[in-house]
Amino acid sequence: MPSIPLGRVEPVGKWSIMQCINTENKTIPALQLPIVSTKIGYGQSNPTYFKPFGTIISPVAHQVDREYKVLKARGSVEGFPVPEVYCLCLDNSIIGTAFYPMEFVEGRIITDPTLSPRERRPAWFSLVSTLAWLHSVDPDSIGLEDFGKKNSFYTRHCNTFSRIEAQQARVKDETTGKELGRAHSHFDEIVEYIRKNIPSDRTSIVHGDYKFDNVILHPTEPRVFAILDWELSTIGHPLMDAVYVVGPYWSRASGSGLPRETKVGARDDQGGEAYDPENQGQNGMPSMDELMDEYTRITKWDPRNGQWEIAKVFHLMRGSTISHGIQARTLSGQASSEFSQVYFDNTKRCLDAALGMVRAMKGKESLRNLL
Repeated sequence: MPSIPLGRVEPVGKWSIMQCINTENKTIPALQLPIVSTKIGYGQSNPTYFKPFGTIISPVAHQVDREYKVLKARGSVEGFPVPEVYCLCLDNSIIGTAFYPMEFVEGRIITDPTLSPRERRPAWFSLVSTLAWLHSVDPDSIGLEDFGKKNSFYTRHCNTFSRIEAQQARVKDETTGKELGRAHSHFDEIVEYIRKNIPSDRTSIVHGDYKFDNVILHPTEPRVFAILDWELSTIGHPLMDAVYVVGPYWSRASGSGLPRETKVGARDDQGGEAYDPENQGQNGMPSMDELMDEYTRITKWDPRNGQWEIAKVFHLMRGSTISHGIQARTLSGQASSEFSQVYFDNTKRCLDAALGMVRAMKGKESLRNLL
């Protein structure tokens, strides 16, 4: 997310920033110039900087103007937890890429294992209930009627991620000139199975990357204080976010759970032992069904009734394509942090898991046809 929170040291031109602000007649409280150029966190596909750098491999995967638009719209809903955005600058000549200044929200950006058992349950319920709130707001009512198409979400996004994967496969190593290659030898089989078994249409604003390390918790309370990283947001099927948010619960069974190294050397739990049913109580964890029951209560829609398993396969395919993009940026010399190597195995591991799920469902279909 090439956004510029305020108050650090590497210069961005004072006049260019003020031009951007004045264009939208905005005032930024306590603005200190020059503006910061320090990386925030350990994001890979969507790194956040006090000042961004680098070029874009796939323009589909990085659209700053869309992120700005959804943040601005969500901020118009009273009480909804998003940072304020001040203005959008699409002039690449200013800092080398499009950007927007954004409010700096004080709070806790954490990975779930760093929560105490006492905080885990309320924090998880806050995470899921906030997602349900997001999905319950009519996009047309906040000016997002043109933010995305309202039908054929899964079909269209299969096409999009197939195109992105193909672009990334052609990226060459800056040293050897060798192309990265396909994300998986059976990538097309996985995508085609999703296309043939897509969930029925349902529409909401979707975040696209909704998880603990993309929200800020209140400084002292286990509740969502601000949602970040809206780069992949669109009008789409809420099933995608619903499956994603509880991914750590089901990813162990699928074999796709892969802990990630964070900037401080901790491990980000993508399906650790705390999520196993026999361990949830002692670790202060709610069950996945409890969380989905709460989501259902708020939205009046149960995401488990339908193509839940297909949505899991899509989640794994989509995440693997994003990991494949991290590989592509590393080959081309644009690795965004020293931890990018940790993500590489995730591409094959998740696509192996997705292929296993597809083959299992195909096997069940074949058996039913024989009976």
